[in-house]
Amino acid sequence: MLHELFSKMLNTETEDVVAFARTIERHIDETSLDIFRKYKTTLLANPNVYIVPAVWGAMKEGELTEEQRDIHARVSPVIREVLSLLFHESLTPPQEFSLAYLVRGLFISKIIYMVEFYKNLSGNQANMDEPHHDLKNVEPLGHA
Repeated sequence: MLHELFSKMLNTETEDVVAFARTIERHIDETSLDIFRKYKTTLLANPNVYIVPAVWGAMKEGELTEEQRDIHARVSPVIREVLSLLFHESLTPPQEFSLAYLVRGLFISKIIYMVEFYKNLSGNQANMDEPHHDLKNVEPLGHA
């Protein structure tokens, strides 16, 4: 009896955690895809490292381009939202930086993946019509 009750509680908690994680994942995926769609030409024309200062909102030397500032403006609220969803209590500055660092890295990885996927798709299937290979119908495969 206790085993069944514990099992049901564990399943409910697991489902809640998975639903919660998927909500966060969906926000990050949608924002990454929106950024790719809007800035596809710029992202394809530049080396992959172009996205790094855009996501961080800062560059070691020089200034961000207008597109990089716009990308940063799209990413920043999502990062703040993810951090607030994950932690209702106050975080220390190092904890907040660490989590934001991980979320930014996830954004960078997803956007670079989309760029490379598009390049490979375009190179391998040059005869495809533009509407069919603009990533609007691409679904992520699997979940961690």
